[in-house]
Amino acid sequence: MIARALAKHLDAVGLVRYDATGATGDVFLEHLPDAPDEALMVLSTGGNPLGPSATYGWDEPTVQLMVRGAPDDPETPAAAAQALYDALQGLRYVTLDPGGEDEVRLCVCSSLQTGPFNLGRDERDRYRFTLNFALHVRRETEHRD
Repeated sequence: MIARALAKHLDAVGLVRYDATGATGDVFLEHLPDAPDEALMVLSTGGNPLGPSATYGWDEPTVQLMVRGAPDDPETPAAAAQALYDALQGLRYVTLDPGGEDEVRLCVCSSLQTGPFNLGRDERDRYRFTLNFALHVRRETEHRD
C-alpha cells in the first residue's frame, strides 16, 4: 500500500511517528481521527492516467497529505506541512519500506502544487493544510515490463 509505505518513510526520516496499530503515533492512513489534535493523514487519491505507457512497468499513484494542528495555531501545522513538502518534493531513486511488506521503488515524487494549501479551520478551530503528490513507482506485472 503506497500510503503506508510513504508513512513509514516519513517516520524513518523523523517527520512523523507511524504506529501500524494506531494506538500511538501521529500519522494515520486513509482517515483522520478526532484525536490527537496535531496529526497527519495520508490519503490515497487514485493516480494519474498512464496513456500509451500503460504496458510499461511503472505506475503513478497519487496521495494527499493533510496536516492538522492544535486549536487556534496556524503556524505549527503550516511549518509541518512545509517540512513535508521539502522532504518529498523531488525525492527520487529511493526504495520506500525497504525489505518490508510495502516495499516499492520510487523513481520520483512530485508535488501537484508548489506548497501547502490552507484549508482553514475545522469545527474545533484546528488549522488544516494539504499537499498533493504524484509518485512515479516501479510496478512490474505479468502484462507490463
